[in-house]
Amino acid sequence: MKSPLDTSLAYKYFMSYRLFDGQRFDEIIVPYSPARSYARKLREMLKVAGKRTEIGTMLLFLASMCLFHNIAPLLVLILLSSLIPMSLLIYAWCQPTHVALSPKGYRMYHVHWFGDKASPGVSWARIGVSTVTRTKDSPFPLYEDWITFLDDDGMKPLLRMRLDGISQGDHRRRFLGAVKQFLPVERIDLRLQDAMNPVRPDSHTSLWLQVLSSSPKRLRDDALNSSSLVGNGRYRIVSQLGAGGQGTAYLAECINTTNDAQALRVVLKEFVLPAEASLQVSKRAFDRIEREAGLLSRLSHPQIVRLLDLFVDDHRAYLVLEHVPGRSLRQIVRENGPLREADVVTMALQMTVVLDHLHKQEPSVIHRDFTPENIILMPDGHIKLIDFDVAQQLESSATRTIVGKHSFISPEQFRGHPSTQSDIYALGASLHFLLTGEEPMPISQANPREVSPILSGEINAIVAKCTAIELEERFKSAAEVGEALHKMNVDYVR
Repeated sequence: MKSPLDTSLAYKYFMSYRLFDGQRFDEIIVPYSPARSYARKLREMLKVAGKRTEIGTMLLFLASMCLFHNIAPLLVLILLSSLIPMSLLIYAWCQPTHVALSPKGYRMYHVHWFGDKASPGVSWARIGVSTVTRTKDSPFPLYEDWITFLDDDGMKPLLRMRLDGISQGDHRRRFLGAVKQFLPVERIDLRLQDAMNPVRPDSHTSLWLQVLSSSPKRLRDDALNSSSLVGNGRYRIVSQLGAGGQGTAYLAECINTTNDAQALRVVLKEFVLPAEASLQVSKRAFDRIEREAGLLSRLSHPQIVRLLDLFVDDHRAYLVLEHVPGRSLRQIVRENGPLREADVVTMALQMTVVLDHLHKQEPSVIHRDFTPENIILMPDGHIKLIDFDVAQQLESSATRTIVGKHSFISPEQFRGHPSTQSDIYALGASLHFLLTGEEPMPISQANPREVSPILSGEINAIVAKCTAIELEERFKSAAEVGEALHKMNVDYVR
């Protein structure tokens, strides 16, 4: 005989109380129903099939055979048409019905009328990244989104669940809350957070506005102090990295709830939001934050800073970015003077790879602030691009706002019409600064050899072509700049 407590827990978690025999109650259990995904897919398949005239013609042909010849084809047609839903139903019965998440890891439960069982648990330590992946089914133009847990190498999937298998609302909220509680933030891809967002998966703004509406007044007006906790205690402030018109940046520690001795260092980029403001004013304040978060969430490259999380705390929005060890190229030049040409060529080749990745996005991404301040040289010799605050998608409406630093702005960007070639101009201006220690003249063609005659004519020609005033005379793509760098004297690219 089950106690009232067992029965209430069973109803709370939408599962049979038989599952609670010998089970801990500290697990967060979420219902999982892959049949919901199959139903959606079947509807889409029928919708697509109905639009194809050849399939419709075949069905009419079979129907005419049944009417004017004999009943056998009709029986065959009925049998074949019933096999698909029956096979999906049988397959669904064999699938898990619940996923349980606890401090030790996760496990799948099978609760069916013909018996219950639990799969072996998987420790959180084995999971390298949790994300959402998409597969496409052929021949129909359909897709399927999967909640995927990958191993430490990011290659082998440890868990694959259909996203539609977890219903919208409280179930997805509890699943994401458990993952964020038990798994370190650097292992949670933003795509998973967007997919499990119960408000609007395609917009961070709606979630933030909902949070803001619950607290009309700001509790503090000063900057965060060392050891301050934000994000429901998930992040502890270490120090302030800098402050400016675009916001304040803090070095923080991500507190791992499963092991407080291990704390990953991250950068919190803070944006102060208007308190007691109208919805329209708050929405405008979110526009810049949403743009930067949206761009970073779809960029995946080892030399581009990663967005790990985002949250709102006391009328302040925070982007949680990976902490990049190293110094900016501007800091290095200020401290050590102009860099060796061979070192600049090595870094320039990496810059062209990063820009090529941005420009090949659909639509293309223009950084618009590709300067030595925003390029970090890491201890291993690789560079990493940061700060996408003013970056823009090429398909978005053209902005008349002039952004960027004067010596690195191309003529067309100065006029409010940036393009991918504007980043190439900024690349050339940055190379001029690294080679000479001086910023080039604004809105002009750079020739670093005029400042430092020891430079080769090859690197001077590349910088000059990158910073050509006319677009027709400038390199057409970052890949083209990389090809020119590779053709330089082999001594420079060893």
